[in-house]
Amino acid sequence: MIKTTPTGYDLEQQLDNILSFVTQPGDTNSSPENDSSQQSTLNKALYYLKNNQPALAAKWMRLSAMSGDHRGQFYLGLFFVKGQGVPQSVFHGVAWLSLSSSQGHEPATAALADLRKYIETKRFKDAQCYAASLYEQIHQLQYAHLIPPAP
Repeated sequence: MIKTTPTGYDLEQQLDNILSFVTQPGDTNSSPENDSSQQSTLNKALYYLKNNQPALAAKWMRLSAMSGDHRGQFYLGLFFVKGQGVPQSVFHGVAWLSLSSSQGHEPATAALADLRKYIETKRFKDAQCYAASLYEQIHQLQYAHLIPPAP
């Protein structure tokens, strides 16, 4: 029987290590509500994750991921794998991690290799196809202002 969800300590520890690093002392402890850049969107997600508000963390992480940020895509993939703030889904985790990996983000590539044993080959390939459609959606959002309206 094929395992369908990772039970290993490695992904949990990886997200905890990243969260510890990003929220080291020196970061502000106030709510980041007024920031507007791509980095601040990611910071908002990490702020809510640190303050044990996984649904809000997932909301902001999705915004970061949909803006094309490879770190946001990586973290959102981990959220799906763990079921943190979103329904647990290795399939969706693989899709978001594939997007991040395609931009050269090494931790995403390593996470994909770890997840490979928890998902059937067909589902893995389907998740990569889903990642391709997400890629198209992201780029349509990013470049919509360049496309003239139809007459």
